[in-house]
Amino acid sequence: MQSRIPRQIEPNLAFTLMKFALQVFEKRVVELTMEEYAEAYLQACHEMSLQEKILLSEAACGVIIPSKTIQATFNSRMAEHGDEENFFHHLQSNNLQADDYLTALRNDLTVEAILARVAFHADPVSHQELEQYYNNHLDLFYFPEQRSTRHILISSKNTYSHRLQNSLRQQIRDLHSRLQRYPQSFNLEAQIHSDCTTAIDGGDLGRISPGELCATLDHALFQLGTGEISQIIQTAQGFHILFCEAIHPGQRLTFQQASQQIQQILTREKRITACRTWIKSLFHNLK
Repeated sequence: MQSRIPRQIEPNLAFTLMKFALQVFEKRVVELTMEEYAEAYLQACHEMSLQEKILLSEAACGVIIPSKTIQATFNSRMAEHGDEENFFHHLQSNNLQADDYLTALRNDLTVEAILARVAFHADPVSHQELEQYYNNHLDLFYFPEQRSTRHILISSKNTYSHRLQNSLRQQIRDLHSRLQRYPQSFNLEAQIHSDCTTAIDGGDLGRISPGELCATLDHALFQLGTGEISQIIQTAQGFHILFCEAIHPGQRLTFQQASQQIQQILTREKRITACRTWIKSLFHNLK
């Protein structure tokens, strides 16, 4: 059962409700069930209460969103709906006029700018915090062994008769035999015979980590040594031959190598925490 949108609904609330419906349920408001609508409506009401406090806070002083920015965002949202006609129909179905949408959009962008201002003043990340995060999350900075790999696929598609299947098997056996004698020709043989999209690049799959290929191919690849050719591997797609060009041992990033990434992680966490703490203070100050 689909929801029914009240005919009279405050434009900013209609805007926020429409936003939550897309973000949470990936639906238009008119497509929500009654239960989904109730949840989205409660969230939208809470968002509106929060937005009002943020817009009236001291941090909002001097925050102005240029008209060009608002119009550019408006145009971007409109483009997401294909064309102007579809977009305005979408607004009407949510009880919104273009002017109402622009006003609500201005408020939305203003809140984002205010929160960005608050987040900017979060405490900086210390060297000690960087080291502590690195030592507590060593697994995040370990990269497993990789293998530079080339691949040939002989597709079994459209080989329904026994005659065609036998011919295909003989073709792959002959190819495999040549590659075992002359593995250096793998690049050329892939360009000529492979049905894989990588054929144009000589079957080059790049560096492969464990688990990137299907289980059958993955197991075969990580049994190979440098310069070795796999056995013929049959899957639902056809017959495969793998070539391990090089083995790249697993390694762990040093603290110095990982520090920039950790800096970004912790800075983001501190900024989120700063915003949450500030928002809580808005409600506390009202008591």
